[in-house]
Amino acid sequence: MELKNYMVQHDRIREELEIIKTLCKSGDLEQTASEIALHISSLAGKLNIHLSSEDQYLYPAFIKSSDPSLVTMAGDYQKEMGNLLALFTSFKEKYNTKFKILGEKDSFFGEANQIIKAIEMRMQKEERGLYLKVK
Repeated sequence: MELKNYMVQHDRIREELEIIKTLCKSGDLEQTASEIALHISSLAGKLNIHLSSEDQYLYPAFIKSSDPSLVTMAGDYQKEMGNLLALFTSFKEKYNTKFKILGEKDSFFGEANQIIKAIEMRMQKEERGLYLKVK
């Protein structure tokens, strides 16, 4: 199975995450909130494309595998991803505009850090586990 496209998508997702992290490090939400909101929306688009592709093509192929451990692993990963997608969707809806970010200054940085780490950990898990099993 060709995983190159999925790895490219991971790289694009990582780029958005790095931009958001850099903007957050400035600590000046008054100056960066609009740009952060833009990149949250961009990240949402990239995640939706990636997850749709995984759900429609990648995971169904894994689940049809003759390797029982791959079938189990793919099923477990799919279940976990549903939770992460729900968390990210909630985060995006809460912080997808400058005014929403500025209105929740006290919680924004902690929640942003939490969701970024969760997405990064998920991609690492796929790359170091499921994707390696298929190569």
